[in-house]
Amino acid sequence: MLKKKKIVLLFTLILSGVLAKAQVSYFGNEPLNKEKLNILKTTTTLFTLQYADYAELEKFNEAIKKTWTISPYKIIKPEELAGYDALPNYSFFYFDAFGDNTDSITNSNIVYALKLITPSKIPKQKEENVFGFVTLFADVYTNMMVKEQNKKNRPKKGSKTQLLNTLYNNSQFINWSPGFLAGYLKQINDGLLEQQNRELDYQFYNKVRLPALEKETLYVPEYVREIFSSQSVRSPKATPAVQEPYNYKLKFIPFKELDSLILAKDSNIKYLVYTQRSNDKIISVYDSRDDRIIYQKFSYQSPDFAMSDLIDIKNVIKSLK
Repeated sequence: MLKKKKIVLLFTLILSGVLAKAQVSYFGNEPLNKEKLNILKTTTTLFTLQYADYAELEKFNEAIKKTWTISPYKIIKPEELAGYDALPNYSFFYFDAFGDNTDSITNSNIVYALKLITPSKIPKQKEENVFGFVTLFADVYTNMMVKEQNKKNRPKKGSKTQLLNTLYNNSQFINWSPGFLAGYLKQINDGLLEQQNRELDYQFYNKVRLPALEKETLYVPEYVREIFSSQSVRSPKATPAVQEPYNYKLKFIPFKELDSLILAKDSNIKYLVYTQRSNDKIISVYDSRDDRIIYQKFSYQSPDFAMSDLIDIKNVIKSLK
């Protein structure tokens, strides 16, 4: 069993004005990032994982190698990050969290983020540019910690360190695996290469690939069924109107089997990712042929996975026929 490690980082995730309404966001066309994008390409990107993930280091390395082409990369341990903080020619993938406010609602965002740190024009200061992040579905305990952090305008360094230690040592990210990481990285990698942004996409879909699900199998990770089955029975008033069921091919599958299918050579499956973010949810469908998202829908203040989420996919397919 891996021992818990003390992590001391000096990083702060700066995402002013950015809302995590996309499952994967990237910022290749931001004014500040555009001039730094060429620098990013010359860096070695350092990937950190949760400590429990290093038991599957080979699979995570396979996932990164499959999809990350914008820069050379290296996987390091979280406690090594601070040693690279002052060194040039590195960018970083690491876990962090931030809050955002919509009206009177405060949302907690737990993310896997890509950051570049470069010298600032101001002496003895640095510039930090966030180029992308993945919205993670964290356990209840982690969400509670982040909400407490959000209540503090300027969290103390000790509180930030405690949060980071939780993210690396004790948190469970429900939508996280080597196969999933391949899909996440593909979005960021290609979005930056094309100098594009993805932030506030509530819904999009691929008009050519999505209809193929009428005859193909949609693979769904087992955690989706477990969460769906554990939800409390709705009251009669909340029961939705009877809808036509999702009667295309569907297969629930454990993470290890799904990862093997996603990372296999010449892989060609379509799989669903369910992400809960505070009281919202994001339903995504990926195509493992090139690890692209072919469907996404963001649902505001509707966090639970429901049969209607599958029916929404079917309705889009029917509309494209």
